This record gives sequence, C-alpha cells and structure tokens, in this order.
Amino acid sequence: MRRNSISFYLLSIVFLFASCLGDSEETTVYPSDAVITSFALGTLKQYVTTKAKDGSDSTYTKDVAGNTYKFYIDQVNHEIYNPDSLPYGTDVKHVLCNVTSKNSGTITIQKLNSDTLQYYTSTDTIDFTTKRTFRVFSLDGTNTQNYTVSVNVHQEYPDTLLWSNTATNAAFAEANAMKALSCNDKVFVVVSNGLQSNIYCTDENDGTAWTPIAWNINGPVPTNAYENIVTNGDCLYLHAFGNILRSQDGHYWEKTSDNSSISKLVAASGNTLFALRGPGILVASNDEGTTWTTELLDDNASLLPTQDLSTCEIYSRINKDTRTIKFIGNRDLATYPGDTHAQVWSKLVEGSDMSGRWMYTNPNDLAHLMLPRLNALQVTAVGARLLAAGCSDTQKKFYYSDDGGIYWYTKNSYDLPGQEAITGPFAMTTDSHGNIWMVFSDSGNVWRGHVTSDGKSKVPTAITE
Repeated sequence: MRRNSISFYLLSIVFLFASCLGDSEETTVYPSDAVITSFALGTLKQYVTTKAKDGSDSTYTKDVAGNTYKFYIDQVNHEIYNPDSLPYGTDVKHVLCNVTSKNSGTITIQKLNSDTLQYYTSTDTIDFTTKRTFRVFSLDGTNTQNYTVSVNVHQEYPDTLLWSNTATNAAFAEANAMKALSCNDKVFVVVSNGLQSNIYCTDENDGTAWTPIAWNINGPVPTNAYENIVTNGDCLYLHAFGNILRSQDGHYWEKTSDNSSISKLVAASGNTLFALRGPGILVASNDEGTTWTTELLDDNASLLPTQDLSTCEIYSRINKDTRTIKFIGNRDLATYPGDTHAQVWSKLVEGSDMSGRWMYTNPNDLAHLMLPRLNALQVTAVGARLLAAGCSDTQKKFYYSDDGGIYWYTKNSYDLPGQEAITGPFAMTTDSHGNIWMVFSDSGNVWRGHVTSDGKSKVPTAITE
C-alpha cells in the first residue's frame, strides 16, 4: 500500500477549536506526550527445511503466532525488542505489526534508505531484517520521540548439535584407545597404540594445532594411562606404577602418594579422588591418594561398571553448592553376557560433604528407555544434559538424558559428527565453554560441536512501561 510522506512543519501546528456559546469561549488543550505504549506482531511465515526420504531437502511453510512473542519497551533507552527470539527461518521481511501510542499520538516509521518518515499503518508490511526507527509525535505537536525496534530471530536451529571439523591428526588415527579431558582452558587427549601412551593438547579456542607433550614422570608411563587419568579443578591426576601424580600442564608431574592400593583411577570431585580397588569395590581419597576408604553403595556392588568408564558432574539449578557426580560405564561382557544396558550410578554432594551413598539407577518400569550397552561407551555433560555415544554400526545419533541418567532418548537434531556411526575407538569431553569435543581413531578427525539454545530469555531485564 501507498504511504504518504509527512511534512514536518504541519505537525508543529497547534490544533485549536472554538465554539461560541453566548459571549463565552472554550479552548481544547491537546496532550504533549510522545510515547509508544505497545508493540505486537501479527501472524508470520516460517520456512522449515527437512530431509526427504531420498535424502533431498524439502521445504514447507508454517504460521507463527507473532503475538505470542512479547516485546519489551525500554522507555529509558527508547528501545523495543523481543527477548525470546522468533523461530529460525521466520520471514521478518514482510511483517504486520500493531503499534499504539499514548493519547493516540501520531506514529511514523523511517524509510530503510533515507531519513524520510512515513505514516505507520497496521495494514502495511514492514521489513524488519534490520533495526527500524519509529518516531511518535505528541498530539499538540510540541514533542517527538524516536524508538529503535529490533525483531530478533533465532540464527540457528534451536536445541541442535552443530559440528565443525577442526583438524585431522595422524597420531589419533593410529590409536587403539584414547581419552579426552578438559583442564585449564585446554583440551587434552591421551592415546595408546598398545605399546606406549602419548598425550596431546590444544587451546579450547583452537583445535587446529595439537601439541605433543613429553611425560616428565619419574618412571614408565603405562600403556593404559588413558583409563587412569582424571581432571579435578585445574589439575590432572594420573595413576601410574602404583603412584598418584598431579599436573597442571600434562608435562610436569608431581607425586602426591605412593603405593596406592587401587586398580583404576576413575573420577575426581572437590578434594576427593575416586578409584576402583577391584571388581565391586569403589574407594575414595581426600588426601590425593595417600589413604583410601570404601564408598557406601545403595545396591549390589556387582552392578558397578568396570570398563568404558565416564564420570561427570551436574550442578543444581537451584543451589550452586549442590552437585551430582555421575559414574557410568559397562560391566565385562564375558562375566555378564546378559547385559543389554549400561550401569549408571550417582552420588549427591552438598557443599564439601562427600559422605552420601552412591545410588544405582534402575528404571525397571521403562527398561526400554535405559542407556544401551554400547561398546567403548563415553558420556559427557552439557549443562544438566547427559550425552552418550559408543561404537555401533547403525547408531548415528547421541543418546541424551535430562533427568540425570534415568531415561535416555534420541532426537533427529542430535547427530554424531558427519552423521556417521562410530566404528572404532574415540574420545569425548566438554570444555569450559560448553563445547563438545570428539576425536576419532579411524579417521584421526577432531570435531568441536555445540548445542544451540532454544532462543528463550531466562530473566527479562528490560524496563517496561
């Protein structure tokens, strides 16, 4: 539709009406407020692309109820915006909106490529692919006010795993076992080729350059170092030749204890190290491995995992001093040939109190939603969500759990890197920025991924009228 340009000098005229009633005269006074009081969107179109059965892209449109996305009006900075982004793919080039002003002041909008103002009308579409300037005039013509309007659209598919291939490393391709850890803003990968163990690192913000690190250890590095190394705070801890060693950079190692009576170092949290002393015996140390005490379990100790072990922490959204340690893995298939699912254990920690029992997760009511027993299983935490993957000829997606590992699901937006199944040893960890790292031995490829947000605001902070 046509819009009529406004001549600014006309808006400065004070409208005056008079009526004669005998010898008396009345004057109408018009308000001087220049304020936008509400802003809402009409129905919008969203373009959604999906995969057809033959693998080709298929696009369809759907309606988006724009009026369900609240716009905040900051009357201090004169900004109008939606903190909850519109869905990815929403067309904001042809938008109908409803804007009102105090005392019905005149509302105009500045053209995209000039300073010319046009009358705003709710029946004309507006291009909101960039910020737009609205100007409101008071009824008495004495005041004006500009508002900057932003219509925010999600720039990525929400709640989706997006991946980038950062490097290909020949040393990783030769590994027959490996483990990834995040510590001190670096990602470490410990690899074993069956004869020796090597360690490599990269900055969390890099991923292209991997530096080999020489083990500065007074003794031989075990070939199974990958399954005897954990991270805790700003330190790496390693169980090697009967000792517990500590390092901040993977190169210089300091012995914290000797003659440790453990078989495998499996986890760390707070000031506590956790280890297996043997099948069914989980022990803890509060003095970096000098002394060990047996942990309390709420179920049969034979249910403890002994291989393909992963540990991670989930922090409470309500109490920052409360966290849950997850201990997840498999039992030996030769000993337990009937196992079809992984073993999931949890320990609730309040502050520095580590005295709680380990709890076994066994949702017998919905066994089909338990985490399957996957070869070379690995689990990592992204916020409060657990992600699990393992070797499978067919499984190309992550299993995920939002309830601490009780029930596990898959979704189309949680693809493995390259949408390929994992067929050999791999390593996985989450860095301090919430990025997921995966390293594959069959190709030597290194992938870094992140889960896109849902586009929803957490706590509104705008000043509204």
